[in-house]
Formats: sequence, structure tokens, C-alpha cells
Amino acid sequence: MRFSISMFLLMAFAWIFSFGSEAEINPEAIVLALPFDEGAGNEAKDASPSGNNLLLVEEAKWDEGNIGKCVRLKKTAHLETEMPNLELHNTDLTLAMWVNFSAEPGWVALMSHDIGAGLNHEKWAWWLQSGTFVFHINDGLEKREWVRSDFFGAPELNRWYHLAFIKQKDLHTHYVDGEPFGGDEKNAPVPEVIEGPFSIGATGDRYYFQGLMDEALVVKQALTPNDIQRHLAGGVARILAVEPGGKLATQWSRLKTGANFPYSQ
Repeated sequence: MRFSISMFLLMAFAWIFSFGSEAEINPEAIVLALPFDEGAGNEAKDASPSGNNLLLVEEAKWDEGNIGKCVRLKKTAHLETEMPNLELHNTDLTLAMWVNFSAEPGWVALMSHDIGAGLNHEKWAWWLQSGTFVFHINDGLEKREWVRSDFFGAPELNRWYHLAFIKQKDLHTHYVDGEPFGGDEKNAPVPEVIEGPFSIGATGDRYYFQGLMDEALVVKQALTPNDIQRHLAGGVARILAVEPGGKLATQWSRLKTGANFPYSQ
């Protein structure tokens, strides 16, 4: 099927400028963006300007993901780095990723900055706890908070779920497959100083996730529901395309080459 040049351009520019209504994300707020598209090696590259690369440890493997490649975690396999503090204290926060469970979980970690067991450690963790998604903080002194989602139950195995958690001041909201899934209003700031590694798929040396993980994102900003839909649809690449000029140039370049455009032939 062939379209006229004028029809092609009209459709092209309508598609390009449909992105113009997307909320503005501060590029400096993106502190971790892992597309997991390497497919080889023992390091997952951070696509954000922060450069917080994570190591694949305990035989974490590469696999086919929901968007491009992903990591497969089994037994004690996880990702971690002894990174500097992400400076999430007293900021809004968004955590997001695609996950695919290969075994029915009890308590399993999604992301954490946690030295391990003990009440006197400053740490935070995002996990699935007996059928409920939980964001947990511990300031090492007296403050410990658990911000829970609605009851999710046992996930369907071998099925991709998009998960997100948004902290906007004291309002905390969990998302499943792009839709709000419960939350709470609590004063639960991330501790200012944290010991131990930042991990994906574990907290310290426990609560290991079993399955596939893809498109992990940490942003020091409360993303909008539309932003969550963008991450769901296009992964971290859609979140990183935050500059209108760069975004326009990228999309127009793809249009000119016919990439992913069904009416170019």
C-alpha cells in the first residue's frame, strides 16, 4: 500500500507531536536506568548520566526480555554495586521495572539499598511480601515504616508484570500494569546515609527474586501516571527521551529511514 507524500508527512508529524503533551522529567533526577540490553558480560550498564553500573553476581544470566534483553535470576543470583548513596533522602521518588516470576514468591526483593539483617541499619527496600508489595525504610534508630499496596496475591508465573512505586511527599502509591494498586500516606523518608550495596533482586544476602527482570528505573521525582505508561510501553528509553528537541530529532530520523513505520513501503 502506498500513501501520498502529503499524507505520509501529515501522519508523521501527528505521531511526532503527540509526544509533546508528555510531562516534563528533569534529566538530572534520573539516577538509574537499566535497559539490560547487553546480552553478554557481567555488567549491566546504566543508561542515565549517573553511570551507576551494576554487576551480575552469583551466576545471573542474560535472557530475552519484555523489551529487548533482560536478566534471569535464579537461586541467589542478583545484581549489585557498592555505589555511592543515591541521595534519595527527602526527595520524591519513582521506582519501576518489568518482572516475570518463575517461582511462587514468599518475600522477594525487587530493589534495595540494604546492608542486610538488623534493626540498627539505615536502609530501604522494595519487595513483594506474602502477596503485598511493600516499600520499607529503616533509619537505624527508631523510625521503621512499611508502605503496603492492596493485596495482590500469588503472581501468575511466567507472565510479565509492570510494577512501579511512586513517593510524592508523604503520599506513596503502588502501580501494577500501569494502574494504581493501593498505597498510603506516611512520613517515610529514605535514610540520609546508607551502608551496604544497592541491589536488584535481593536485599543484602536474602529475599532473592526468582525469574526475569527488565527495564529497571530509579528517578528522584514523582512521575505522573502518563510517565508510568510511557515506561510500560517503551522502557527506560522512553523516559530518557526527555528533551523535546532530541526526542523530535530521534523520531524524525526513524521516520525518514522508515524504521518501525508501517506505511513507509
